[in-house]
Amino acid sequence: MENLYYSLSEEEFSKGRKILIWSFAALFFLAGIYVLFIGLILGQKSISPVLSIAPFGISLVVFIIAGFATFKGTNLFISIDKDKIEYKFGFFKPLTHSFKWIDIKELIMPRRQKKIKLIFKDESSFVIDLTWVQRKKSSHIRRHIYHTAREKDLNVIKVSTLSNKL
Repeated sequence: MENLYYSLSEEEFSKGRKILIWSFAALFFLAGIYVLFIGLILGQKSISPVLSIAPFGISLVVFIIAGFATFKGTNLFISIDKDKIEYKFGFFKPLTHSFKWIDIKELIMPRRQKKIKLIFKDESSFVIDLTWVQRKKSSHIRRHIYHTAREKDLNVIKVSTLSNKL
């Protein structure tokens, strides 16, 4: 089976989208300041300063989304080859996980979830969670892991969902 390598860092917003989302956040922040200015400094009785909570809240949420879009982690990947499964993912402290095929006893693959449970020869287990990967990529990764496991004569168990009991 051929090697599979996906760079997960390349999925970014374009510069135009980053500028748009940052300006959208700044616009709501300025709207909150404007409502406070009219209510407190100009003394408009019809506009309460409490109304500024909504634009400030929206700007906070959009600032968080813009921050994640701009300051995304680098060197995030998933790699599957004839020797091992290796991936690195995380927002704040990305961790690298590596599993050798010779250490794996069986795989449990649910049909309705984007997860794969690896059961090792020492009876420990690990769940690879692909919910953070795009649907097309995750299905391709799952298919590649399935075929590589079949090629390595590993037991592959298909279940409808992955429960905590398995």
